[in-house]
Parts: sequence; structure tokens; C-alpha cells
Amino acid sequence: MKSIITQIFVTLGVLFLILIFVGTYFFVTDPYNIKPLIFGSIAIPTESKNANTDNTSNETASVEDDSNSVTGGFQLSTQQKQALIEFGVDPATVPSSISPTQETCFVSVLGEARVSEIKAGAVPSAIEFLRAKSCVI
Repeated sequence: MKSIITQIFVTLGVLFLILIFVGTYFFVTDPYNIKPLIFGSIAIPTESKNANTDNTSNETASVEDDSNSVTGGFQLSTQQKQALIEFGVDPATVPSSISPTQETCFVSVLGEARVSEIKAGAVPSAIEFLRAKSCVI
């Protein structure tokens, strides 16, 4: 009876050790890009050497940049850009145009109504971002 209990605890210990190794691997490599969703993104303030003396020099990078216009007659809103930064994506790396194939993929993943809302300026949720990420890649 004593050896059966010992075998059970040794087996549980080995399983626990394996879970620790697997968890460490996923934490270090982050293959599904989940760290920004759990810990949030770190907004690094940008300051130029010739910054004005007022307090407006500490703004997050790429939030005020309107260079990402998308086909269909709309641009990324400030809230959408901020959401991208929170998800760990630099808004400057977002494609400047969406192909019809990508838009079809977005509609199939998110639905026609939600795609229309996002085009109108709604901010996608983290789950929607993760679902639609495959359409851009």
C-alpha cells in the first residue's frame, strides 16, 4: 500500500514538473502573442531633443499618425490606433490598403455587420483582433 501511494505522488510530481516546463516555454517564446493581452503593452513615451517646453511632448508613438488610410474611404481612428498599440502592434506596420480577398476574410471571420462597424470607427475587441489577424498575414 505504501508503494502505491509513493508511485501516485511521484507521478503527480513528474506531471507538475512537466507543466512547469511547458508553461515556462510558452511564457518565454509566446507563440500565440498573448503577452500583450495579459500584461498590456508598455507605451514608451517619445521625446525629441528639440521638444517644446510644454507638457505635450510625452505622447505615445504613432497614435497621431494619419498615414494609414485604408481603401473604402476611411482611416484608422485614434481609438483604433491606441487599441493596436495595446495589442502590441505598431500602427505603422498595418497595411495601408486592404485587398478584396482580405475584406472577404474579415467578413467571414467577424461578420458583415461588425466589419461595417469597424470601418465606421468602432474599436475591435482583443478576441476579434486575434480572429482577424490571420486575414492580414
